[in-house]
Amino acid sequence: IVQYNMIFSKEMAMLKKKMFQLCVELTNGNLSSKALKKLTKSNLSRLMIQPFAKIYNINTDETLDEIDDFKNLNDFFIRKLRPGARPIDQGEDSLVSPTDGVISEVGTIKEDRTFVVKGQTYNVQTLVGDSDLADKYKEGTYIIIYLSPKNYHRIHFPMNSQIKDAYSLGKYSYPVNNLGLELGDNILSYNYRQVYKLTGKINYTLIPVGAQNVNSIVPTYDNIYVKKGEELGYFEFGSTVVLLFEKDNILLEENLENREIKMGEKIATVL
Repeated sequence: IVQYNMIFSKEMAMLKKKMFQLCVELTNGNLSSKALKKLTKSNLSRLMIQPFAKIYNINTDETLDEIDDFKNLNDFFIRKLRPGARPIDQGEDSLVSPTDGVISEVGTIKEDRTFVVKGQTYNVQTLVGDSDLADKYKEGTYIIIYLSPKNYHRIHFPMNSQIKDAYSLGKYSYPVNNLGLELGDNILSYNYRQVYKLTGKINYTLIPVGAQNVNSIVPTYDNIYVKKGEELGYFEFGSTVVLLFEKDNILLEENLENREIKMGEKIATVL
């Protein structure tokens, strides 16, 4: 009976995963994506801003523009904040969160260049598309920050850096929330994403990952030399940021996993 229950549970888990993937495929096509993008950028979507802000309990007092001044829902989603709304930790060796969100996963990359997220194994080489770069992260650290619809969706640099390279990978747009990471098929490695190879006091890689339906990641920086807290760009709707660090390059703050974070808060010390 125990063996039967184990087999039944395993089959049900596989069925649940397949059903989730099927539902995503049916609602994540090119036409539905274009329709959603068109809707969120239409004048009609202005009517959705107030309900959206209320449902997600968004603090509109910190937005740079008044809520009635946004042209459409997309403009509100990529809102800028008032000066000082996100103080940047000024510690000389501090590394700050590049976004608002929840730090959903923190861990050590294995010797074989893999790490596990929600029971799924990811390969750094697949994620960054570069074998030599992946080799540098053996036994290093990974941090995954998930941004929900309520979050401020602009991305900032976590330390003074030079952009050594920037390129795009992937073409899919699966959900990147907890359910998507658990039931999807290695989605961080296949979703549309941008890879930023950065160097400062240490070398590291920052990867904004697009999400379901709207895959836009829009860069806004205009110089390869950037300051901590300076804007990199913004997401249009759901998203995740992955940070990769080499071995012994940073010391993480305590109790980071599952912690809600604001852009500019210290998450590690550069060693």
